[in-house]
Amino acid sequence: MPEFIPSGYLPIREALNCVGRELFPSEWAGKEHKARPGLISADEWMRLKDLPPARGGGAPGSGGTRRAHVPPGKPQSHSTGDPSDHSYQEEYRARERYDGALRRLRQLLEAGELEAAILDPFSGALHKAPTSLWRRHDADRLIERGQARIPHSPNTGRLLIKQFARPNVDAKPMPQAKIQEAIKTLKEKTATETLTRSRQKDFLRKTFPNYHITERQFTEIFRSVEVPTGRPRKSDK
Repeated sequence: MPEFIPSGYLPIREALNCVGRELFPSEWAGKEHKARPGLISADEWMRLKDLPPARGGGAPGSGGTRRAHVPPGKPQSHSTGDPSDHSYQEEYRARERYDGALRRLRQLLEAGELEAAILDPFSGALHKAPTSLWRRHDADRLIERGQARIPHSPNTGRLLIKQFARPNVDAKPMPQAKIQEAIKTLKEKTATETLTRSRQKDFLRKTFPNYHITERQFTEIFRSVEVPTGRPRKSDK
């Protein structure tokens, strides 16, 4: 039986998929979470395999510095598998995408562009996750596990992300010529209504539904549109 998700929230994995599809629109497969950490690239392995072996026992001065002899054609090995294998490198790239999406999700949460909550499985209460949670040294691990301690309780609860607009995977990439139009449109909107960056993104996605706006393009647009200080004004609509 699937675990219950409160209305208006996404599980961490689905949120990571949304961010991953935005960062890697043509590569994200949705199975990146299964990729193992600690893998190495083919280039890194080529450098490592030519290094001299560690000295005996790991003690300084013990043993020589002779390079290990590898018979021609014999596959190289690593603690995580064979880095020369195609499937190994596929998994390595998948993990790189996963780590990129995880870092980006943490940045969005820490900047307040996305909101998270902790679901108490015993009471059903939702506790807003403080921004300080994403500045902790173990924040990435909390996101990966999808769990955090419930405020004022020794128990842990499930981490959920407040639902946000998903990128339209069928939409065309926004051409550079459209960026200036997006900047002008957003400036006109924010001249009469104060919006957070998250709401600005939602506004642009709704205004340009036929285009996919990448995070890099959002950053470029936001450089030209300042967020006014003070309390946001409520929209009359």
